[in-house]
Amino acid sequence: MTLEWLFECWRLEVSNKKKQGSRIGLISNIVRRARKDNKLRFLFSFRLAQYLNSKGGFWAARARKMQQRLNLKYAVDIDIGACIGPGFRIAHLPGVVITGNANIGRNFFIRQNCTIGIKTLGLEDYALNIGDNVSLGANSCIIADRLSIGDNVIIGAMTLVTKDIPSGCTFYNKRESCTVG
Repeated sequence: MTLEWLFECWRLEVSNKKKQGSRIGLISNIVRRARKDNKLRFLFSFRLAQYLNSKGGFWAARARKMQQRLNLKYAVDIDIGACIGPGFRIAHLPGVVITGNANIGRNFFIRQNCTIGIKTLGLEDYALNIGDNVSLGANSCIIADRLSIGDNVIIGAMTLVTKDIPSGCTFYNKRESCTVG
């Protein structure tokens, strides 16, 4: 992870600036916006922790401590080892869980109480790949050791995903209605 990548993430996720502009202007905009909004503050700190973790050594240890504090403070469990592209957005922080084995594309939108996790502990490698422009509905779970979700996918609320989803789909679990009478 480079410093340019970090600033690109901050520009897309925390700032409201559309154009690159100067770094000083971007940083002041980011700090001002992050002070006012919990989600933006979390995204700012999370991306900083990811950047520090990529540096290794002393900085990686500090980043892990930072991750623990963020997870406790904001009621989330997003591993800084997860590869999440720029444009990551969270609708509501509580209950969001993302494993460090996830590889998520650009412009990923996740809502509250969602989990992206692995199914089997102890495997040598995992392949949880989620494409660009994916939206995950509230109370949804993506659970698998090997799974691929294409680009431009919408996953409905309260959906369990255990199989691959091709690009351009809207995916949801069928719901049965019951009548009381």
